[in-house]
Amino acid sequence: MFGKAEDKVKEIAGEAQEKYGELTDDSCHQAKGAARKYAAQGNQAVREAADVVKEHVEDNPLKAVSIAAGVGLLIGLLIGRK
Repeated sequence: MFGKAEDKVKEIAGEAQEKYGELTDDSCHQAKGAARKYAAQGNQAVREAADVVKEHVEDNPLKAVSIAAGVGLLIGLLIGRK
């Protein structure tokens, strides 16, 4: 929960830094602000995706274990090939 709030604060800080760079014609501040903003947005998207996966695993644990076993088997077969 605090992670989402922290991401939002970082996004707003990035927007502010980007706007400051625009007002002062400082491309370095613009780039840093945009990078901070987009990194925070990406972090939010990853957190939301992880929450969805967690819910699906909690709702269908047998299905989740079966999928994990299948992926592990596939990776093992690919690595074991010579």
